[in-house]
Amino acid sequence: MKIKFELMNESHIDDMLKIEKKCFPDEPWTRKMFESELENMISAFLVGVDESGAAVCFGGMWLIADTAEITNIAVDPDHRRLGLGQKTLSLLCGICRERCMSRINLEVRDGNDAAIGLYEKFGFEPVGRRKKYYDNKFDAILMTKKL
Repeated sequence: MKIKFELMNESHIDDMLKIEKKCFPDEPWTRKMFESELENMISAFLVGVDESGAAVCFGGMWLIADTAEITNIAVDPDHRRLGLGQKTLSLLCGICRERCMSRINLEVRDGNDAAIGLYEKFGFEPVGRRKKYYDNKFDAILMTKKL
């Protein structure tokens, strides 16, 4: 399966909403949230699309001064274990290097071992915790990577 990465546009949002509901059923992003990212001048979202043009993964971040804040990374469960999360994160990191960012921050749900492992593989380190950040139940682990 060949996946092509491109900048998010309006045509991707329906597929992204489906992926969100599968990956984050308790607190998925809404259409309005994705649409606002298209208008947000500090936002950068990449979408991986298959041969049919359907989105199968995506990742987004905000580029603020010299720091990037990853806002969302998701891979459709039917397309996991193909390296798409790793590819998405690698491309986001590449954008940060091109734009001379000094660090990348993110939050990840405590217990999401697959995501935490991916971030650690890329050199992210835990630096803090937000209590009951997700769904007012689960802690968020704050992680950062210096570039």
